[in-house]
Amino acid sequence: MMIRISDYIQAIRERCPSFKGRVAGASAWAVDSLVRVEAPDLPAAYVVLENEQGGEYSINGEYLQNVDVSLAVIVQVANTDNEELRGQGDLEQIDKIRGELFRAILFWSPDPKHLEKLAYDGAEVIYLDPERMAYRFDFKTMYRLDYSDTYQEKLYKSYPDFKENDLELKQDGLSEKIKVLLDQK
Repeated sequence: MMIRISDYIQAIRERCPSFKGRVAGASAWAVDSLVRVEAPDLPAAYVVLENEQGGEYSINGEYLQNVDVSLAVIVQVANTDNEELRGQGDLEQIDKIRGELFRAILFWSPDPKHLEKLAYDGAEVIYLDPERMAYRFDFKTMYRLDYSDTYQEKLYKSYPDFKENDLELKQDGLSEKIKVLLDQK
């Protein structure tokens, strides 16, 4: 199972007009955070895979495990009023973007066969200065690992095929030889 951040980036680019296509992955967020851009084009969004956490697993003949995934969309907006340092104008922009973002990806999955639909998990201001604000929206999803994701499948395929087997049953001096026919799937 693979989480493709590019699917989420593309969905936000296409469905959130406020960003005007300015949506990128985590590496762009790191660069923008480290290098102070004088006049960045804002608002912009960055999609980050934050965490994958494996749950309890079961090995009843085959491997099964649920994996919880945390994604974040970090939104940067420009401070529309440099005199107002509390971020009030920034939060008005965030409110508009929140609606676009929710309509773009909330309860959506790029791969419904393998990934649960996204659920909202919270948000918070992560950066504020006189020029801009960064606000992180957290989302969660889940996928399941199974037999096909493990070495077990390769191992089983390496075994030779057989369709029947001889079996001898013994009890209290009695013996019975039987032939067992196996159903091939």
